[in-house]
Amino acid sequence: MEPSESPQTSPYQPPRPAETETKRPSRVWLVVGALAVVLLVVYAVFRLGGTAPEESSAPVVRNDDPGIDGIIAADAPASAFEVGDCLTGFDSPLEEATIVTCQTPHNAQFIGTATLEDVPYPGEAGTTERAAEACKAIKLETDVLMAHQWSYQFSQPSSGSWEAGDRDVACFLSLTSEDDRATDSVLPPAS
Repeated sequence: MEPSESPQTSPYQPPRPAETETKRPSRVWLVVGALAVVLLVVYAVFRLGGTAPEESSAPVVRNDDPGIDGIIAADAPASAFEVGDCLTGFDSPLEEATIVTCQTPHNAQFIGTATLEDVPYPGEAGTTERAAEACKAIKLETDVLMAHQWSYQFSQPSSGSWEAGDRDVACFLSLTSEDDRATDSVLPPAS
């Protein structure tokens, strides 16, 4: 017997696809992409997290000769307010406001400070009551008070700041109507 021959394979084979070289993104684009991601994360942290970069500790420059507009310091932080300052754009004792002369129409005035007695923290209701009493004890000009409707606003120590030794209260009078403006000081003239 003769050995059987295996079937022959066809010499034709389909062409191979041309090898394509895969290009890798250049390093420049990788760096640009990474930088964009970092910037988006930083933006999201500040924007969505409610955190803002710390304000500079540069002192507020007060205009000694405010001129016709009456502005002494525009958009001043609450830490720059001085007793007797008349304020426009005032919303709360802890927010910025513009300091103006008291003859310039304004909606609030920083009337004074008080120190609460050094006792164990009396709780939020206790500090609120004591702060209100301390602010209402400040002597005021009754003629100006009677010409407008005012409300007391004040900053007061929190339990955390009390533990750190804070006993100070900052007292403000603000107009109750958004449309009302005063043009005089509620504090009596200095003697």
